Amino acid sequence: MSGGLAKLASMKQELRNDDTGRYLVVTATGSHYVLDLTSRTLQRQMAATPPVTDYREAGVSQLRRDGETVELLMIERCMVGEPAIYFLQIRQDHVPTERMTSPVVRIEELAAAGK
Repeated sequence: MSGGLAKLASMKQELRNDDTGRYLVVTATGSHYVLDLTSRTLQRQMAATPPVTDYREAGVSQLRRDGETVELLMIERCMVGEPAIYFLQIRQDHVPTERMTSPVVRIEELAAAGK
């Protein structure tokens, strides 16, 4: 498969809670989320790329435990064109945290960790 076709084949429109594998989810504000659905983890990098045109003035927010790998409890929604909603284990008291992103602009499959 040529490079362009291989990249297109690795793009997804939606992630579901029962999916497996590793994915990069890019949002309209430029944040990157690496989801490992096999090990049920998530890592967010704030403003890793420039925001899309409509979100240039939106600003970015630093969130608790940015850059750290946290436990992914559930994907409520993760679909291109819609804000993603994740439930995460962030707090020390084990109360789940709901995170809603700006609209998802891309979901890309990644190689398995360590490969």
